[in-house]
Amino acid sequence: MKKALFVVTLIVLLSTLSFAGVTYKDGKVIFTFKAQANVVYLAGTFNNWSPIAWAMKLVDGVWTYEAELKPGTYQYKFVIDGKTWKEDPEAPAYVDDGFGGKNGIFTLTDDGKIVAPEGTTQAQTQQGGKKYILNEKRENTIFVDADGYVIIRYYNKDAKQPYIAGSFNNWKADDTPLYFIEDGWWEAVLELQPGVYEYKFVVDGNWIPDPNAFAYTDDGFGGLNAVIEVAREGGKLVVKAPATAVKEGKQEEAKVEEKKPVATVGKVTPGLSVVDGKVVFAVKKENAQEAYLAGSFNGWNPRAQKMQLIDGYWVTTLALQPGVHKYKFVFVIGGNDVWEEDPLAPAYEPDGFGGKNGVFKLVEKDGKLAIEGVESQAGGLPVKGKYEFTYSFKLDATKYLVFTGAPTTKLTLMFVPNSDITVSLVYGGATVDSALFNLKNDKLNVGFHYKTPWNLPAGTKAKDTGLVFSYKVMEKVSVIFGLGYTSNKLPMVGGLEYNCLTLVAASDYYATGYSVAARYDIEKPFGLSVEGLYNLANSSYYVAMSFSTEQFAIYGNFDGSKLFTEAKTEIFGFGLYANGTYTLGSTNYAVYGQISVDKYKFGIGYEKSSTTNAVSVVLGRFDNVYDVKLTIKNTNLQNIMGATTLTLSGVVSF
Repeated sequence: MKKALFVVTLIVLLSTLSFAGVTYKDGKVIFTFKAQANVVYLAGTFNNWSPIAWAMKLVDGVWTYEAELKPGTYQYKFVIDGKTWKEDPEAPAYVDDGFGGKNGIFTLTDDGKIVAPEGTTQAQTQQGGKKYILNEKRENTIFVDADGYVIIRYYNKDAKQPYIAGSFNNWKADDTPLYFIEDGWWEAVLELQPGVYEYKFVVDGNWIPDPNAFAYTDDGFGGLNAVIEVAREGGKLVVKAPATAVKEGKQEEAKVEEKKPVATVGKVTPGLSVVDGKVVFAVKKENAQEAYLAGSFNGWNPRAQKMQLIDGYWVTTLALQPGVHKYKFVFVIGGNDVWEEDPLAPAYEPDGFGGKNGVFKLVEKDGKLAIEGVESQAGGLPVKGKYEFTYSFKLDATKYLVFTGAPTTKLTLMFVPNSDITVSLVYGGATVDSALFNLKNDKLNVGFHYKTPWNLPAGTKAKDTGLVFSYKVMEKVSVIFGLGYTSNKLPMVGGLEYNCLTLVAASDYYATGYSVAARYDIEKPFGLSVEGLYNLANSSYYVAMSFSTEQFAIYGNFDGSKLFTEAKTEIFGFGLYANGTYTLGSTNYAVYGQISVDKYKFGIGYEKSSTTNAVSVVLGRFDNVYDVKLTIKNTNLQNIMGATTLTLSGVVSF
């Protein structure tokens, strides 16, 4: 009986572990890897470490790739879901990857054998594959509750919203939040089947192994993963250390994996440069609360390399080895991660998701590092844009569905050859609907705008066509002067910008007569923008405010008669959005609410005026490339066929 129980337990343990291998058959090297993933790529020296070039196929639960390679020595890793780099747990041998982890390595001989190169670290061959180290200093913070859920508690009085990520949720950093209990204690509530799981806490961008875990194991990146085994004993779930966990003489303590400090630089050079043997990345993004650097050198981890704000530029430095590197910036704007390519990258290549990555080659010349461009692949021009379309229909009692007019389309193109020049054009059909040209250097900023407002306080109420100049007279102080366009007047605006405050006075620029406007912006520790406008001639006014954190964002404006507000947040993986409009002194108002999850959205709206009551339903799908929605609107529920319109609209970015 004991022998049978041991065999069953061993089978359960082995079924939870990843396995992989490298073999040679029929002239091809065969890579295999077992893991829970949506997609797995093979990256290595044979494909220039591309994280998306060689997609593996899922065959009978095993990810597989066959490659025709010439005899030689190769290094490799697996890329899970395009972002998590993982070494082969059954590689023939290992070498240091230069980032605190290791690469698998093998030599393909002339006679078709896979062997470990001389001088490399041999792979472990003991049963079970991974080595688990018991945590002898733990406190009892992990248990199974009365309903069969696994509870993992964590103490951190300074945490805002910690998450737990692990092999049970495909290491998604923001998929499983912890719940606040009291006095700095948080807990994760997990529904787990019997098996061995690895995990970490994600706290304000830091990946932290549980200090009270049952055991630890190498995470493959120079740190530790917490480990827990869920088992069924006596008909009930229990939690414990893995059966193969062992004691170790001097145990490494779990600690916060802090980001490497960003080296300070002198005068910021936009784009890429080399300073003291390190690559310096610098980019300007005025509305970002935080910025990070992700690329092929850090497994595309969106929180691995934090950037500092220096002289208006987000800056970070990295010590990189010569070779080809790919990267993007991750900006935190209103609590959302926005991935953008570097407008000053030496070259580009498609990122596989409709956008492009920056690419550069780091070479060593005369003992010094230098940056070179590589040949851009298709789509590498510094041009981006979007295409918008709208098709309108109405229900008809005899024809069922008929067009209500010609479709409307809009094409927006933005050309950014470098950080000093920006050109934007918006086409509506064959004509230019609006345009913007911006030329700047360290002190002078000149802009021409046509039928699009400039970024001034209360800019939406200002002239939409004209010229604007700003000149930096001293550190954090700039003077502003602008001219608008009308047929019989010369609208003017002028003012000062000091640090976070902008103050302007205008004549016929916002409305007839003299006006004053101001705006105050801050980016840390939260996003806040307050702006206002007052016209001296007719005493009209306009105020607006926005506030954002990593968890939510709100916005509102009021012009003396109409109030508009909107808010958005994300809770447990669901995106929530709502807005409303109300006209004072009337019965006119409109409200709209929307929920989105997993690239789908659903919304309901209601609009009331003196002449009509309208109900609308919105169904849509979106990702980082497109956003398409169908709006069904009815103005008389008693007349469905005669009072219902359907609008299909969307945006495609490129």
